Amino acid sequence: MSLRVLIDATPIPAQLLGAGHYVVRLIGALAERSDQVDLHVLVKERDRDALAELAPGAALHGVNIGSRPARIAWEQTLLPRRARGLAPDVFHGPHYTLPPALRCPAVVTFHDPTFFTLPQLHERAKVPYFTRMARLGVRRATRVIAVSEYAGNGVIEHAGADPGAVDVVYLGVDLQTYTARPGPDDERLRAERRVKPPYLFWVGAIEPRKDLPTLVRAFTSLVREGAPHSLVLAGPSAWGADALSRAIVGSGFGARIRRLGYVSEPEKIALYRGADALVYPSIAEGFGLQVLEGMACGTPVITTTGSAPEEVGGDAVELAPPHDAEALAAAIRRILEDAARADELRRRGPERAESFPWERTAEHTLASYRRAVQLG
Repeated sequence: MSLRVLIDATPIPAQLLGAGHYVVRLIGALAERSDQVDLHVLVKERDRDALAELAPGAALHGVNIGSRPARIAWEQTLLPRRARGLAPDVFHGPHYTLPPALRCPAVVTFHDPTFFTLPQLHERAKVPYFTRMARLGVRRATRVIAVSEYAGNGVIEHAGADPGAVDVVYLGVDLQTYTARPGPDDERLRAERRVKPPYLFWVGAIEPRKDLPTLVRAFTSLVREGAPHSLVLAGPSAWGADALSRAIVGSGFGARIRRLGYVSEPEKIALYRGADALVYPSIAEGFGLQVLEGMACGTPVITTTGSAPEEVGGDAVELAPPHDAEALAAAIRRILEDAARADELRRRGPERAESFPWERTAEHTLASYRRAVQLG
């Protein structure tokens, strides 16, 4: 049975990061299942060409909206009317929220409970909106997709989801692109960014919950011990980046710490492959896509305990507790000084990543859609 599915892709930011990658890659993987899905996507006009290339089998419906407040207002008022005209069997809100007046079964994706559990790690203006709208979205949804067991427990405990309505559907990685095999342009891409080995790598949006000051302190202690590495930080400044700037200045080794800003996907992959390790500390994370990407690229990954990165990495990563610069430095030191351990993670990482293809994400998402239609 082919399902007519409508996905709201208008939350996709101009610079793709974790949740944006999820929406785009999910649409691409679902579009390949044209025998099972009649896929319709609401998309900002600026994103239409890119999505058309990635998902040629999807019907794209352009929306002219600009700012975030305008998008939110459109979602909550005009989107239900647009949905009624397209008459889907199921609607999917892939970023916490659903419009209130839908007349069809609906699925919502819940990414991260830290808006509830650690509100101080988010922009103050976002916290009341996302906590309120996530609860309303869960209440309206027929099924709730959680991107990890950690997120699933959070949506039940903090957003009031019925445990029987929650489907854990892990994010994925493009196993054709994120591989340990060196690419022909890797060296050129690193050289254009003026990145030379040896280096440690981090990538993501610079914000408090990534705990980059702890990473800088750990790196500083390694440099003082004689490590020849630089620390390469890639990603845009989201908010709270001043703490990172202060930590870099205070380290005394600012010349060894490179901030690249946003990097393209080919650049990111080249940087993964050239690094001695991906160091991804996080106070708490709903999934941690970088951990999966680093593993797929054969890069030894060091991340933190207590939330989804530990769940995603399993026994294929090195772990340290959050906030603990000394323990993080010790974990990095193990990778840099123990060649056997580093080689073990280079082998285990791609093996574990093979269990997370986007095709599986699409398959399990489609199963959630079918449950919603059966219940709706």
